Parts: sequence; C-alpha cells; structure tokens
Amino acid sequence: MKLCPQSVLELAFFSLCFVLIAVRVSDGTFVPGRCLCPNTQPGVRGQLKELTVYPKSPSCARVTVIVTLKSTNELVCLNPEAPMGKQLNRCWNRAKKLGRDVTLCLKRRRRGRGRQRQRPQQRSRGLNRRASSSDSQ
Repeated sequence: MKLCPQSVLELAFFSLCFVLIAVRVSDGTFVPGRCLCPNTQPGVRGQLKELTVYPKSPSCARVTVIVTLKSTNELVCLNPEAPMGKQLNRCWNRAKKLGRDVTLCLKRRRRGRGRQRQRPQQRSRGLNRRASSSDSQ
C-alpha cells in the first residue's frame, strides 16, 4: 500500500490542528490543587503587618486569606471558614467596597475589656437599690 505524499501532509496538518484546539480549550478549565495555600491555620497570635485576600478564581475554588506577621515577617495562610479568617475577609471586602485603607483591618480589638469594668458597677447599683428599698420598709 502506497501513501500519497499529499494525503500524508493533510493528515499531519489536521492532527496538528486538533492538538492545538485541544490545548487551547484545556487552558481555560479548572485545575484543582493550584491554590496559593494548600495548608491553612485557624488563627494567629501577634500583630499583623499586612493582609491579602484573593477571591475564588478558576485556579482555586476557595477564598485565600494571607497575613504577614509583624514580628517575624512570616506569611501565614488562614482558613477562610475560621472566625479570624471570616472577620478579616469581611473587613477586606468592606474596605474595598468603601474605598478605605485595608490596614485598618489589621488592628484587632480586645474583647471584653469595656464589659468587665461595667459589670461591677451594675452589681453595686443593684445592691444599693435593694438596700435602699429595704431601709424604707
């Protein structure tokens, strides 16, 4: 069986076209495992220097939250489903939406300081009221 050189060239041309089309189509599809942070932590201790949040993308199916620690300049990937990750993600989105500086998200407030001072005052007021009402009877 003898092959004609023209048919061999046509076959090679069509094969090359098919390969190029297949490569082009596969470039836009999702490839799992391409996230910046394969391992995440629920939270960190210490002061934060920088915050970066990457939304979901074709290369990564989840939100990526990365913080830089002030003391060691270490990059830490936070779990976006953990409380700290959710808080920083919400603050990042709010800051971007309102056109504010994202560094405000890095200043964390301590919880409970104001409440601890108010409780003894409320209790003492309640005791004073009871004492005054029992004196009048």
